[in-house]
Amino acid sequence: MAHHVTLARVIAYDTFVRVMNFRDPKATNPHNPKERPEDLLEAAFAPGGLGEGMRRLDRNLVKELLYGSLRWYSKIYWILQNISSRNLDQTSPEVRAALVIGTYQIFYMDRVPERAAVNESVEYVRSKGQANAVPFVNGILRQIARRAEYFAKPDKTRQPIDYLALQFAFPRWMIERWMKQFRLERLETMLPAMNLPPPYTIRINTIKTPVSEAHLFQTELLRQEKTHSDRCNLRGALHCKEAPDTDPDSLFAAGWYTIQDEASQLIAHLVDPKPNEVIIDAAFGPGGKFSHLFELSGGAARLIGVEKNESQLRRAQQTMERLGHTALPDAKVEYHHADFLEWTSPVPADKVLLDSPCSGLGVIKRHPESKWQKNERIIPAMAELQRRLITHALRQLRVGGELVFSVCSFEPEETSGQLEWALKEFGSSVELVSPVVRLPDYFKRYVTRDNVLLIYGGNPDQTDGFGSFILKLRAPLPEKTP
Repeated sequence: MAHHVTLARVIAYDTFVRVMNFRDPKATNPHNPKERPEDLLEAAFAPGGLGEGMRRLDRNLVKELLYGSLRWYSKIYWILQNISSRNLDQTSPEVRAALVIGTYQIFYMDRVPERAAVNESVEYVRSKGQANAVPFVNGILRQIARRAEYFAKPDKTRQPIDYLALQFAFPRWMIERWMKQFRLERLETMLPAMNLPPPYTIRINTIKTPVSEAHLFQTELLRQEKTHSDRCNLRGALHCKEAPDTDPDSLFAAGWYTIQDEASQLIAHLVDPKPNEVIIDAAFGPGGKFSHLFELSGGAARLIGVEKNESQLRRAQQTMERLGHTALPDAKVEYHHADFLEWTSPVPADKVLLDSPCSGLGVIKRHPESKWQKNERIIPAMAELQRRLITHALRQLRVGGELVFSVCSFEPEETSGQLEWALKEFGSSVELVSPVVRLPDYFKRYVTRDNVLLIYGGNPDQTDGFGSFILKLRAPLPEKTP
């Protein structure tokens, strides 16, 4: 009986190969090791892409196959390697993708028949011109489907780091780092929570729909797109039970809302934009926080966006246009394509939002590929860059202006450590501002005694992990030494 591979699986398997950067020894042009799944899927679903016109249901299947396999990759690979008599590292990238994603479907997707997981994985390998590997892939996956083998895991008491790394599919270096911060019992709760798919969170465009009428928007969302939603702890935010519809005729495309997680939405509240303030967003792509600042100020603040990544800058501009913000007659918005460290503001700013490059360990739930693409060297490297950015951002402020620093990380070197450094480095030139009064009541619980807003990954609220603090400039910084 002939089988075929569904287009959804082809896209998922091919994308997995590229994201994981499986190195084929015979390849002369290996893939970029930092390719992001969201960028690859956006290209696949765009006009001219392999998945052009794909139904929302099928797009969601692609994402579940891809992101689920990325989340549980190391555990699945360990199981496969224990079953296989061959070293899987010596097999082709496509064979490894077929085995991992096939196993993910068998273990984690109850709605997928096991025979479909096996047959389509086998046919994917065949479609790549590797018919000689078909018996091998078929045999391994059928053995997985029988669940006939059990392999002893590391002992939790004697080998806690190895146990946690394997059981919850995290690289060992992350577990070693977090074992110094948290108790084992907490990590047993925190790590599986970081492996859950993130909630679908949207932010209502309050220029079009006042927060007080959010219930009317929910009704319209359900009526037009059959999307069920619940209110969040943050006003203007909704959790959708289904992936939002982003098709050209959707409410999203018409600018009624944008997709943005709660943690990201909190950052604009910390900035607390006021009419006529000059506010710099130092890395404003792809436009989520920038557009939120616009809405919170009622479109009356002067917003200056700086972004060195040209594609991210274009996305931010498109976000502002889609939401209808740039069409307002009094909108005061300007964009600068530049590296913030090499850019000087045309006017002293009232506020600078520095959503800084960071390790990204707080958003592993949203970016599971980062577990396998990053290593421990990223944290000190990012901390050093952040200090340069903080210094430069403070120089863009008027005296009395504020720097809102944030990172999608909860690592001490990137959060509380940076605040401690800044207070020591700049002394009486800066003053720490408490974020408590600017936060919705529910989120005040996350403010530390040192006035850092610090949310750990894997928290019960399913919010992304991040850290933030606010500094007021009391006196100009000393001039830079040559």
